[in-house]
Amino acid sequence: MSDPLFDHTLYLVASARDCLDEPLIYAPLRLIEGVSRLIEALPRDEFLQEQKQTIDREKWQVMGDRDRFAAWLDELLRQFAAESKRRNLGEA
Repeated sequence: MSDPLFDHTLYLVASARDCLDEPLIYAPLRLIEGVSRLIEALPRDEFLQEQKQTIDREKWQVMGDRDRFAAWLDELLRQFAAESKRRNLGEA
């Protein structure tokens, strides 16, 4: 069964990627910051804690270059999608 808080976090990551076509990348950055803050509510979720560390460590390094930020979000989204599939298959 799916975890609503995880699903919301996945939604925020996907939304950040979808906002890249807007002028400036502040909206995706705010969404990713929201993901990081949301994850704080789930200290026992190992996957999300690892993603929070990645987000907090790398977000400022990639935000200055739109293409690099997009590639970073694509990779983050791939990781979340794989984890979602794993959880939905009951392997969590």
